[in-house]
This record gives sequence, C-alpha cells and structure tokens, in this order.
Amino acid sequence: MSPDLQLYQARLDISATECDRLWQFLSADERSRADRFKQEHLKRNFIAARGNLREILASRIGCEPKKIQFIYSDRGKPYVQNSQYVYFNLSHSQDWAIYAVCSDREVGIDLEYINPQCDVDSIAERYFLPSEQKIIQSLSDRNKYLSFYHAWTLKEAYGKATGEGIANILDYVDVSSLLEMPIGKTLQIKEWTLKLLAPELNIDSNYAAALCIA
Repeated sequence: MSPDLQLYQARLDISATECDRLWQFLSADERSRADRFKQEHLKRNFIAARGNLREILASRIGCEPKKIQFIYSDRGKPYVQNSQYVYFNLSHSQDWAIYAVCSDREVGIDLEYINPQCDVDSIAERYFLPSEQKIIQSLSDRNKYLSFYHAWTLKEAYGKATGEGIANILDYVDVSSLLEMPIGKTLQIKEWTLKLLAPELNIDSNYAAALCIA
C-alpha cells in the first residue's frame, strides 16, 4: 500500500442547505446528470457524492472545488485534468460514499450495501469462479451474504482500478483467498493489491467495501 493513500467517507443524506452549497461546485454536466434523477433522494445523493469529491480533490491540488475538471478514459475511468499527480476513485451506495486518493498510483474502490433479499447463490453461480462459489455456498445466514459482497466489492474495485470494468475481469480475478480469512489480509494479482476495508471505515456492518491499488 502507498503511504500517500488517503481514504475518506461521507454521508449522503445531507440537509437542503448543505445540498445547495455543494450544488455550487458542480459543473454544467454534473448538474444536468443530477437533474435526470426522478427521485429527490437520488438527486441529493449524487450532488453530495460529487460535491464532496470536488472538495477532497481541491484540498489536495490547492484550488477551488468548482475549478476541478474531469476527463475520462475510453471505458469511463475518471481522472483530474488539472493535475497529473492525483489518482482517485469513489463509490457510493445507499446513504454513504467512500473515496480513495493517491498521488503516485492508480486506485479503485467499491462500496456496496448488503441486501439480505439478494439471491446471492444464483448471482455467484452465474458470475463467480468455482473456487469463490464453493466458499459462498458452504456458508449460511449472514456469513453467506457477507462473503458474496466481499467478493463483489473486491472484483469491482479491481475493475475500477485497472480501468477494465468488472464485466471484463470476472472470469480470471480469483478473490477466494480473501473470502476465507478476510480481515487484515491482502491479495496480490499481477501488480495490483486488493484489500477489504471494513476495519478502516466507520460505516455500519450493513456495508462491504474494498480497495485495489497498483
């Protein structure tokens, strides 16, 4: 892990006053995207997630939040156009957002709300490797769901860090070793390090999160 890596978290269920403040930081494109949400809480969450991101990056670069400009790779991975020395990634789920920022290497991060109604067996059977399926299917009750979401966030973080996207890495990124004894362990895949983030984040136990860093 890079000593320069910084992790942030933010609640998205903010007040109307705070939402108005963060709205002022957004670009015309971001405002247009926010306005497409039909449900007010989803619009608020988008504004909060992007506004907080701009504040975090602005403090790192030393500029005003509204001056941050983004560019995107062919597969949609975002970068800061203002600075070539800042790598970042964000993820949000329900009413929480998490952010990873680093100056010297690519990062990916993912956060998922653990939905107890999700058919984890069927999804794992369709998308996960046999080694991962075996572990998930051997568990019961909450441990099954936790293991599934650990696997999903690890794969999502890897896909985001590499810029490949989760759909392109499901058949070869094996995270089974982190599903058996996850806490405190890291997994090395090529030049990438993966880690579950539960101990580092002050978010309730209904969420799973993972980090991937070059």
